[in-house]
Amino acid sequence: MQVFLSVCILLLSILAYDLMGRAFCIKCRYSPVLPERICIGFFLYFAAFQIVALIMIFTRQKLHVLGAVWLVLLLLLSAASAAIAAGHKKRERVQRKCAPTVISVRPSGAARALFLLMTAAVICECLTGLLMQRNIGWDFAYYIGNMTTSVATDTMYVYDGSSGLMRSRLELRYALSSFYMNTAWISQITGISALVLQKYVTGVLCILLTNAVVYSFAMEVFQRDKKKSAVLVTITIILTIFWDVYDTTAQFLLLRNYEAKAYCANVVLPMICYLLYRIWKNSEDHRNWMELFLVAFASVAVSMSSVVLVPAMIGLMLLAHLIIERRWDGVLVLRGICCMMPNVCYLVVYFASTRGWLIVEV
Repeated sequence: MQVFLSVCILLLSILAYDLMGRAFCIKCRYSPVLPERICIGFFLYFAAFQIVALIMIFTRQKLHVLGAVWLVLLLLLSAASAAIAAGHKKRERVQRKCAPTVISVRPSGAARALFLLMTAAVICECLTGLLMQRNIGWDFAYYIGNMTTSVATDTMYVYDGSSGLMRSRLELRYALSSFYMNTAWISQITGISALVLQKYVTGVLCILLTNAVVYSFAMEVFQRDKKKSAVLVTITIILTIFWDVYDTTAQFLLLRNYEAKAYCANVVLPMICYLLYRIWKNSEDHRNWMELFLVAFASVAVSMSSVVLVPAMIGLMLLAHLIIERRWDGVLVLRGICCMMPNVCYLVVYFASTRGWLIVEV
């Protein structure tokens, strides 16, 4: 029963990401490929969830309060996104009636075969990830323990995940990211073990999102050539499965895909790289900057490892662009700084906590 419910939660999560991503794209007036739209929805979900979760964590609310409030807000967000998508579809239908008839071109047999091959490769990677998952000592005990303890005690970051002892103050290294509390509230509401949800639902989702980013990047590089993009995704999957070297992104994807670090290495940073590539090609397109800000804003919610890595990547791109162009571009620098600011603010708060300047008592 838990397996069936886990599959349903995975499908519902992807549907929610698609709905929110579609609404975001409609408002921004552009049409990315479906995998990119789902990735946008994923980051939009965590950007909104982070705001709610941090308010609940710092005001010492119970986990069930977070779950109830977020569930209501999620339903409202999904309904609003569905309404925006329905209105857009209706406008498109009217425009099609007024426009001249367009002959649709069916994909060739080669294209369909390559897509089937890519789909089979993604399924194999998901199965490999499920079978290769390992319990990585302290990290595994701590992260899973944080979630199961939160569900059992109806609290958030009050008890230590490994020892179960009550903390005297919030450990901001973990409390500033809402990633694991997302699994905890779902576990509390559905009754499914947080261990099962995190290791299998979150693990498979990490693999799917990783391939979605790779496909989106390939479509940009190959100028929307679906056949070349499908081939590239298939090749990266083969390399990932057979690249048996510890502490690579491939190993994090297959062995520790349930951890926030795996999402940082395989979803967040490649997505940032993809958006920076688009900005490098066209720094005047506001849509690229809006999407970059969204991903940067949500990156800490997904993984605290992003707090330094994301602004570092953006800063390096700005520096490289200024060196190559050999001129000062104030607009480019200002936009880049705006995208880095959420992470910089998190970093300041975290640094203050490490120096003892900011202490949040439990």
